[in-house]
Amino acid sequence: MALTLRQWRRAKEISQEKMADILGVHVNTYQNWEEAPEKISIEKAMAIAKIFGVSLDDITFKKEEA
Repeated sequence: MALTLRQWRRAKEISQEKMADILGVHVNTYQNWEEAPEKISIEKAMAIAKIFGVSLDDITFKKEEA
């Protein structure tokens, strides 16, 4: 079952600030990606998957449902 960016980040116990730092983006950019992950470039999506140690198929790149 695929998890959202927020779910993976929390599971790996990584802060939004740390993710932004690792990816070389502003924390606001990363926060926006968690809210609207469909806006992430394929290059950044691949980098995120590598950070989490999962494949792209394991990440849901769509908005979280409330």
